[in-house]
Amino acid sequence: MSRVFQARGDAIRAQFEPQEVELLRTLEQGVSDTLAHADETDPVIERLFPTAVAGDDDADAELRRLLRDELLEARQAGLRALIEILDRARLHRGRLRVDLTDDEPLLVLGVLNDLRLAIGARIGIEHLERDNIPDDDALQYRLAVMDHLGWWQEQLLVLLDGPDEVRTTDEQGDWP
Repeated sequence: MSRVFQARGDAIRAQFEPQEVELLRTLEQGVSDTLAHADETDPVIERLFPTAVAGDDDADAELRRLLRDELLEARQAGLRALIEILDRARLHRGRLRVDLTDDEPLLVLGVLNDLRLAIGARIGIEHLERDNIPDDDALQYRLAVMDHLGWWQEQLLVLLDGPDEVRTTDEQGDWP
């Protein structure tokens, strides 16, 4: 499995297999549809818009009322931007290649996070015991997709942080 994200000068190049692009498009459409209906009882909506004021339901409701539309639009805009980025990709040696510039790497990082959160919420990840899920269970595919998106996030984070930001422990195992 090759890396999807690589540094290229001031840009970060993304190179996806065609089926990965189709997966991203499918996931984007699913999350976009969920956001369009914005049912407050939907686990995806609950996960993407968690409680902001713990212990004070009135204050939390007021904050949600004030910020909800703005936060919802920001998530929808991120999903649309991902599709625009994917639409710019050009075929090169069997892979779809696109350079991410300016704030696009951060945008992609955020959208990948939203996609992972949505999958996790939909399958009830917090209640699953991964080790007890049979290999032929459909949940294994969803978990694999979550893990794959997480691997992409990790690649982007390393590139965004730069090699100088990689931390190691000292001799006692403490962080410097």
